[in-house]
Amino acid sequence: MKFVTFYIVLFLTATQLFGQSKAELDSLIDHAYNLYTDRQYEEAIQIAEDALEKSEAKEDSAQILKSQLYLLMAKQEFNPSTYDPKSIERLIPKLQAQGLWIERARAYSFSAYTYAYFGDLEKAISNHLSALAIYEEHEVLTGIASVYNSLSLIYYDQYDYEEAFSYARKSLALEQGVGDLDRIHTSYNNLAIIFEHTGPIDSAIFYHKKALDIAYQEKSPYSIGLSLSNLGNNYANKGDLDLAEETLLEALKIRDSLGLTRGLAYTHNRLAALYLKKNQLAKSKYHGEKSLENAQQASEVKVIRMAYERLMEVAEKSGNTEEELTYFKKAVELRDSIRNDSNTKEITQLMLNYDFEKKQLLDSIQNAQLMREQSLLFEEKLKVERNRQLIFLISGLFLLILVILWWRRYVFIKKSNEVIEAEKDRSDKLLLNILPAEVAEELKEKGFSEARDFEEVTVIFTDFADFTQKAQHLSAKELVNELNTCFKKFDEIIASHGLEKIKTIGDAYMAAGGLNKKSEVQAVVRAALEMRDFIVQRNNNPSTPNNAKFDMRVGINTGPVVAGIVGIKKFQFDIWGDTVNTAQRMEGACELNKINISENTYAEIQNEEGLEFEYRGELEVKGKGKLKMWFVFEKNHSAA
Repeated sequence: MKFVTFYIVLFLTATQLFGQSKAELDSLIDHAYNLYTDRQYEEAIQIAEDALEKSEAKEDSAQILKSQLYLLMAKQEFNPSTYDPKSIERLIPKLQAQGLWIERARAYSFSAYTYAYFGDLEKAISNHLSALAIYEEHEVLTGIASVYNSLSLIYYDQYDYEEAFSYARKSLALEQGVGDLDRIHTSYNNLAIIFEHTGPIDSAIFYHKKALDIAYQEKSPYSIGLSLSNLGNNYANKGDLDLAEETLLEALKIRDSLGLTRGLAYTHNRLAALYLKKNQLAKSKYHGEKSLENAQQASEVKVIRMAYERLMEVAEKSGNTEEELTYFKKAVELRDSIRNDSNTKEITQLMLNYDFEKKQLLDSIQNAQLMREQSLLFEEKLKVERNRQLIFLISGLFLLILVILWWRRYVFIKKSNEVIEAEKDRSDKLLLNILPAEVAEELKEKGFSEARDFEEVTVIFTDFADFTQKAQHLSAKELVNELNTCFKKFDEIIASHGLEKIKTIGDAYMAAGGLNKKSEVQAVVRAALEMRDFIVQRNNNPSTPNNAKFDMRVGINTGPVVAGIVGIKKFQFDIWGDTVNTAQRMEGACELNKINISENTYAEIQNEEGLEFEYRGELEVKGKGKLKMWFVFEKNHSAA
């Protein structure tokens, strides 16, 4: 009995020690991953190698796989020139066999990141969606938000700012719900970068400052350096060159202390551009060369090309044509070498389909002609070799076959023409859906459209109040459906008054009158009143959920604008100028469910029948000083 008791105690002790050892090894592996996420790649490599050695000693296949995955990720991130997504992908089936779903999702995300680095966006998106499916299955909100952020950057790189903005907003909403400051910093940073290209620049600066505040709260040198570098670049774009210089130099100091060559390459490049604006060519050249040096160390092809372009600009301004040509050639070689096969848009695809069908039609005609010539040659031989009766019989058969062939060719050509015409109609309708008719016609005729000046355009700008807070109480699907309901009605109203929809940015909606004909200010105002009435009626409808009831603000201004097409990969018609900015300021100074118009607009419609106005006085407007404003109502209106 004593021996039995001894062996039981020995077994329980061994089991406890084994469990402790396994837990300690799991903790070591998790530590390697945490170091990797903190960008401490050298330390992550050391810990992962130690974990792999101990896992192999224990012959624990699951721990071996986890250690191998994090070791590969840390090594490749430490030296981007070794990026190899296939080495990560080979581990995915093994991870799945072991039931390691979180590691499998991380492997998909890392593969997506590296494919995007090489420009293979089709595989990048495919891997991101595989990771997203795993995170959604296990309800990992941080993982879902991370994938949304990555998709936002991919759409941003393709100039699809509307989709990029949508994914960045969804990611931010999830991150704020979780409360992870580091991830919220990333989401703010992405939103700011999108605003750098869509405008206004003040919005980009606003979000970069919010990201910087979080970076200081986190005491993260990496995030502080990133936000300062982005903020300095935006100050330069706004024209505040001294503040930009001060901010970028502070970012450079932090990034230099971290020794991260990729970040240094970007900051040096921005300083080179800044000093070029300040006409300090020696400093600009120095920072351009430092940008090139760091980008080459990091194997960052995109920034290497940017450095060459920056040095080319310095050489041009310095009058050094030989250096200018050298840098130009190197920049072009790199630009042409960057692979980007996955950014085909619907218009391009329609045109490719059109060309394909056209080629099919030409080939069929040529084949039918060749068949006819061969048949004629055969008929001539028959006339020589056979008697008249036989020739008649074969000629009759030949004619029958020829009639069938020609009929089939006629049917094929008819169907092909119908397909071509249908595809052409689709492409025309798509163009008219995103561009004014005059611009669309010019684009089809010339292949490009020149920007135009318009002396009198009336711009309407709407926004939903407290949209971000309300969006947090809706699922992504519910949010999109509610916005679509509102914007679909807005589109119908705008079209009914002969106006042009310009774009939507999140919950903001912008349209204009006067781009295709003389501005009819009253048409814009009437459209605004209908939009406002729709929102009020919708909010008063008992069937509308409370968390989907949006209050809106509307601003209108009249004046000159510049209009044209933005981008070459995805056409987008847009307008610019102080008139647009003032319309947005009118919206910002408006009260809920009212319409605020500027002095210019009031001067145009003050005598319009059926309207009445409420003068608000001169109100202080950011960046504009004091501006006169009026509320506009329909006569005999009742309070909303």
